[in-house]
Amino acid sequence: MAYTAYNKLRALIVDDFDSFRMTVSKMLQSMGVASIDTASNGAEALRLSRAKPYDLVLCDHNLGEGKTGQQVLEDLRYHNILDQMSVFILISAESSRSIVMAAYDYEPDEYLTKPVTTRSLQRRLDRLMARRDKLSPIYRAINGGQIDVAIALCEKEIREEGRFAPLAQKILGQVYLDNGNLDEAEALFLRVLELRSLDWAMLGMASVKRARGDLSGARQWLEETCQEHPLYMKAYDLQAEICREQGARDRLQSVLENAVDVSPLAIQRQQQLAHIALANQDLSTAAQAYRKAVRLGENSVFDAAEVHLNFVRTTASLFQEDRILAKQLARDAMKALGDYEQRFGKAAEQRVETRLVEAQISAGLGDQRKAQQLLNEAQTVLSDEGVVLGLEASLELAKTYRALGQLDEAKELLGEVVTRYGSEQSQLEKVDRFLEEPVSQRHRHWVSEINQRGIQHYEQRQYQDAIRCFETALRKFPRHIGMRLNLAQALLDKMEAEGPAETEAQLLDETLTFVADIILPNHEQFRRFRQLQDLQKHCERRLKAGV
Repeated sequence: MAYTAYNKLRALIVDDFDSFRMTVSKMLQSMGVASIDTASNGAEALRLSRAKPYDLVLCDHNLGEGKTGQQVLEDLRYHNILDQMSVFILISAESSRSIVMAAYDYEPDEYLTKPVTTRSLQRRLDRLMARRDKLSPIYRAINGGQIDVAIALCEKEIREEGRFAPLAQKILGQVYLDNGNLDEAEALFLRVLELRSLDWAMLGMASVKRARGDLSGARQWLEETCQEHPLYMKAYDLQAEICREQGARDRLQSVLENAVDVSPLAIQRQQQLAHIALANQDLSTAAQAYRKAVRLGENSVFDAAEVHLNFVRTTASLFQEDRILAKQLARDAMKALGDYEQRFGKAAEQRVETRLVEAQISAGLGDQRKAQQLLNEAQTVLSDEGVVLGLEASLELAKTYRALGQLDEAKELLGEVVTRYGSEQSQLEKVDRFLEEPVSQRHRHWVSEINQRGIQHYEQRQYQDAIRCFETALRKFPRHIGMRLNLAQALLDKMEAEGPAETEAQLLDETLTFVADIILPNHEQFRRFRQLQDLQKHCERRLKAGV
């Protein structure tokens, strides 16, 4: 049935090509739309939308320079510019999976592919506008706090089995959830699922379980939802929320990795993945996710200074673990650093920190002279402007000293930091990764426990389990010499018992090489380190001989 109130609509067409704007304007005029504005880019679209409300926005995805259509939709929703009952249609000539998923993920009211004809556009608009008019009273009741009225209107549409009864069921389920009517919500979702496996109803069941404190049940529903509806991103998002509540950081990272595989252009999930991977000391995943987030952040309302700086910090740190990947990321990291001051400010401490991380990357690339010059510049700012470094910047200075081989300076600075924050356990936990052994109470206890488990496995000749324990600890505290030597011992004994293996020999070499770079001759475990080196040479000879 054709929509009859086009003459009352206010429409906005956004496209960087004049010809397309003119063509779509004529299409809308032929339907009876009289009030039509046009914009050639995202910035102009936002300016017009702030000036007056639109009932209909038709926006191309690719708008040339500046924001994409997806970012326009992000901005409109973030700033609550788009009325709840306004219709936003994203149009694109793109058919790539990532673009289509981004459109599906951000939930415009409709997604159209070019070319657009008058017939196809009117058919979509007839349906969308009829839906808007039917559901408007429900949303007005919800927004006005008239929940009983909203429920009654939804139930009426469902009872009459009207055209929009499924949407009324979905709205009603959310109303029940939002108002704590869990029994009613569960009953509705189960009725829907008896007839058809719908993603939103399965998510609703997970939400009911979560609200009742049954997180195990919620996880089960969400896992089933992702299996049956792998493109339904809200299921991944709720999984992630539950993982955060439970403090399940490893599982949270896994959920976010799956989510960004499905929808790689979602900036907020890339940021979340980068943050949790960094917290889990998975520097390679963190650095790559930060790089994607930086790229997606250009012109996005969700861009953040911390993301740019963390990308550079993580890339600099990665030189200690994966030099090949670090070099691949270095160019983008340097570009992000070059843009940082212009985009996010030039405060003295920011200038110091950007020079420090650039010095670390320069050192990682083998340019020691430039690295030293950047360190000198940072120290000049510190001296001339009387800057007192905060914790993060102090740690970057210590990392820079180490990158330049100035180990005594790094050790002295870290000692000062530990003294300064001695009564603040949360701050000490941030310092622990840079020390040979953690100083915070929580991390000392954790290391002691996992080390004991590793030793027990080792004594029972369960070498692989022992290796796994020691590696877990070293991911969090890579400079722990005792733990590294325990790992080396377990690797040597495993190879002695089962025969030398190339992968284990490589891990052994990396482990002892790391120790060689940081241990001093007067260290209490130096003698043990040298003994393990001798055993490593014997193992290498056996491996070459194929024994």
